[in-house]
Amino acid sequence: MVRAMPARQLWAFLSERDVEDLIAKIAAREPGLSVSSGRYLRGEPRALLEDPQSLERRESLPNERRIYLLHRKYSADIVTHLMPAGPFAGWSQIDEERTDCLVLALRTAGASELEPAKLYAQVNFWRSADKVRKRPMFTIWASQILKWAATQLPPTSSRMLRIGSDALAKAKAGEVKLTYLYRPIAPEP
Repeated sequence: MVRAMPARQLWAFLSERDVEDLIAKIAAREPGLSVSSGRYLRGEPRALLEDPQSLERRESLPNERRIYLLHRKYSADIVTHLMPAGPFAGWSQIDEERTDCLVLALRTAGASELEPAKLYAQVNFWRSADKVRKRPMFTIWASQILKWAATQLPPTSSRMLRIGSDALAKAKAGEVKLTYLYRPIAPEP
């Protein structure tokens, strides 16, 4: 099976405050955003859209956190898979390829380090030899959010890596070191 690549993705250094600010700004663009953390869940999958707080959630990997952004108007498909065995037996895993969602994947580094987060969306995927495209309404919304988010975050010394305002202030003050692939990144061009 060939894995699909995200149609669009944004890499950015984000502090916890930047994550909260970015999500709040996305929610303010159009009412209906649903925010849910953790790749595994217990409960009715449709609750991801309607009442994510009612779900029991767990992360899949140590030092990584995922936040799922779904929209009541644009997220029609929610696909999960029940785990039959292993440490997550009885839990359902969100299928990121087939679920209409944006994913914010955050890496946990040391207290004085910050690694870039990745905001992405899958807009098509492969099943056997067939390329399946998601609904245009979701694809358009996800692309617009990712393009808009890039305008909200200034670039670092590496043009592909953006930075949140709080992370920028902390990096300039020497409170955090920005790293990508074990290399230091300057907070400004």
